[in-house]
Amino acid sequence: MIAEIAKVIAVVVLLGTAAAFATPKGRLPLAIRGIGRILGRRADADAVSVPAWRRIVAFLLALTAAAIAIVA
Repeated sequence: MIAEIAKVIAVVVLLGTAAAFATPKGRLPLAIRGIGRILGRRADADAVSVPAWRRIVAFLLALTAAAIAIVA
């Protein structure tokens, strides 16, 4: 029981960290951008590119989260 809860928490933290790495500075991650609009934060119109190393780190974090979620 405790192991499953720890696994879920680890996956959520890893995916949240991956989203933070893959999002340009000053923008909300895509997963929570709708909540920001509901709360009145204006939408960001600029299209700033994320460096490749940050995208690679985000991808590796997402793969790690998937591996943790799959392993029984």
